[in-house]
Amino acid sequence: MKVLAIQTSFSINSGGGRADYEILSELAYLGHDVKVVMPHTNRLNVSLPPGITRDFVYARGLLFPQSLGMVAFPSILRIAYKFQPDIIRDHSPYSYGLMSLLLGKLLSIPVVGMIYHHDEDMPGHKFVEKYLLDRYDHVITISRYSKNVLNSLVPSLSDKLDYIYCGVRPSFSSVKRNTLNWRMNFGISEDEPLFLSSGVLTHRKNHEFLLDVMHLWSKMGRPGKLIITGEGQLLSRLKNKVSALNLEDRVFFVGYQTEQDLVNIMSDSIAFLFPSKMEGFGLAPLEAMSCGTPVIVSDRGALPEVVTDQANGFVLPIDQGPELWVRAMDMLVNDSGLQESLVMASEGLREKFSWQKSGRETADLYKKIVHKHTYSASSL
Repeated sequence: MKVLAIQTSFSINSGGGRADYEILSELAYLGHDVKVVMPHTNRLNVSLPPGITRDFVYARGLLFPQSLGMVAFPSILRIAYKFQPDIIRDHSPYSYGLMSLLLGKLLSIPVVGMIYHHDEDMPGHKFVEKYLLDRYDHVITISRYSKNVLNSLVPSLSDKLDYIYCGVRPSFSSVKRNTLNWRMNFGISEDEPLFLSSGVLTHRKNHEFLLDVMHLWSKMGRPGKLIITGEGQLLSRLKNKVSALNLEDRVFFVGYQTEQDLVNIMSDSIAFLFPSKMEGFGLAPLEAMSCGTPVIVSDRGALPEVVTDQANGFVLPIDQGPELWVRAMDMLVNDSGLQESLVMASEGLREKFSWQKSGRETADLYKKIVHKHTYSASSL
């Protein structure tokens, strides 16, 4: 099967970018011919999955040349005619909808749209949902929650809407504490309890709530530091709040980390804190649990599909103040037995959430879509 993937990049700093990388890698590993088309401006930031070919397309004249739009359509059409794909994989109908659908129409092949989460703040989302989504041959999302949201927005999608869970890399596994030396880089003592949060610094990730949690934790005289990885538009605002709350010696913004460094920090943390306002899946908490780190997450979006409250982590509200979060943190710091039980309960997650499983399910679904499209075309 030949798959043409219309892509932005494979950013390891976004869940969607990492998911694209893993899924396309698995498709190539299974023997499928995968070609990726992406903007020329992203060529220096691309680490291509093994076994995949790519074409970079110029997108001059666009407000955001790191993306693709109709101005790039002639170039992509030439690539597609030469490649002769069996199916088109659209990384985001909200970004490439018109172009992907027109491409599929001209080539007479099915188009599959990937939606990682519904974002009401995305410009033009109502137009896409009202006029474009139902024109896709199939739409795939990454959780039962996301599927239900899309189904409520576009009821006519119900028969061609599926979800396939994300997975976790084998590299996300517990590291022995005596192999860790990263603390000295931040001047953190060996016996200081650590909490970690990871994600792009945006309103959706809700880091301001996390600072309120640490403020209460500090006022109660509890020991511990909070490490926040990632970057984003709210960095200055969050740093200002840290200063206003006198948390400069408690909260560290360390930017994006390499995968190995992130694994080291996860493995060395008492808990991973994730108070997101909405998640289409919950990849970061899954990675933390795979490193043997208990997690405390919000009860929003698809997070309860990954974390089960009081079984393999804590699932808590974010609209009732920070007290419940502080209580859960206190329990983890003072009860090693609770820590161990949560870690043991998380050990089976690799079987449920693996990229190999995601890749096989994606390939099987693509084959069904291609077969259905071919049969429908031959019946006309």
